Amino acid sequence: MKRFFRYLMLARRTLLEHKLRSFLTILGIIFGVAAVIAMTAIGEGGKQEALAQIQQMGINNIFLNDLRESRRSAAEKGRYAGNGLDRLDLEYLLKTIPALGNAAAVQEKELFVQTDSYKSKRRIRGVDASYFDILGLVAEDGRVISPLDLQESPRVCVLGRDAEQELFQRQVSLGAFVRINDQNFRVIGRLAERPGYNNEVIVPVTASVLFERIEPFEPPLSQMVVQVKETRFIPSTASMVERAMLRRHFDVKDFEMIVPEALFRQQEHTRNIFNSIMILITGISLLVGGIGIMNIMLASVLERTKEIGIRRGMGATKKDIQIQFLAEAIVLTSAGGVIGIVLGLLMTLGISWFTGWPTFIPIYAIIGAFSFSVLTGVIFGYYPAKNAGELDPIEALRYE
Repeated sequence: MKRFFRYLMLARRTLLEHKLRSFLTILGIIFGVAAVIAMTAIGEGGKQEALAQIQQMGINNIFLNDLRESRRSAAEKGRYAGNGLDRLDLEYLLKTIPALGNAAAVQEKELFVQTDSYKSKRRIRGVDASYFDILGLVAEDGRVISPLDLQESPRVCVLGRDAEQELFQRQVSLGAFVRINDQNFRVIGRLAERPGYNNEVIVPVTASVLFERIEPFEPPLSQMVVQVKETRFIPSTASMVERAMLRRHFDVKDFEMIVPEALFRQQEHTRNIFNSIMILITGISLLVGGIGIMNIMLASVLERTKEIGIRRGMGATKKDIQIQFLAEAIVLTSAGGVIGIVLGLLMTLGISWFTGWPTFIPIYAIIGAFSFSVLTGVIFGYYPAKNAGELDPIEALRYE
């Protein structure tokens, strides 16, 4: 081991004598390693963000969003599609599909909202009490909407953190009022911070302000959420839900079905394709870098033929010569790997800074990229090292 370490030190001194040539030789390795790290960071960051969004939706949930334009198009063709999503649809699904557990009705509308410091239209979301359980939403302060609120006190609301700040310019105490259209809604709770829900103003779905139909083909519900009891039944249950809804809507697909579990599988498939392409591209870059190293090492063998002859004449074996040149190739690619790692980290930070794209650098990407760069040195340095070791000492000494 000490002997090999001495060879590495000798290789380092030899390569530093030709700094520019050595640097140009490892450019392919540098960019290949940097690309591996940057592309892995982008892919992993995208995966984690997609996974976080899907987890927010709930991996066991199925979302049905109303598509009023499909009903409008069907009506223009003389077909009847019904009035859109409604509670009867929800009851029918729960009654006919045993794999479904919980369910929630949602209605969203743009309504006029007024407080002492805010007057404007904004989106209001009406929900069932079960909506909070299905999506895992909890109150940081106060409480969420209960089944009793839907029946007896529909004029209550729950605010997200950002919505509270927007409406009141401060953290409001519970019991304050928000005027929605011409009705006062009492604040009963504040949602715990949760990406995607911090700007929500949530009221009971039974609130009368949500019943006013403003546009044609406007549905009683804008969304339904159904929860599948077991994850393994999600694909088959989603298929049954779609068929059941088409039967109730006269074969007019005036709804969009979103299955987070299917989205996750699709994201994984897309990410695998993306990673395969990136590995291919970076592999080509490392291949080019390896060929460059081989060319320089072959030229170095030719340039140092007399040196090889002198060393052989002084007692160096074929193996000594081979190890020396192989050590030089390893030092080159190791240096390229280290510089590539630094460049890859800087590229990742730059991408995240300028584009806002989430990035995450797994430790295996750094270890794998560096290991591959060293392996490239071993593979492409072996042939020049073998040639150097097999030179005839007499002919080498005569070389001019």
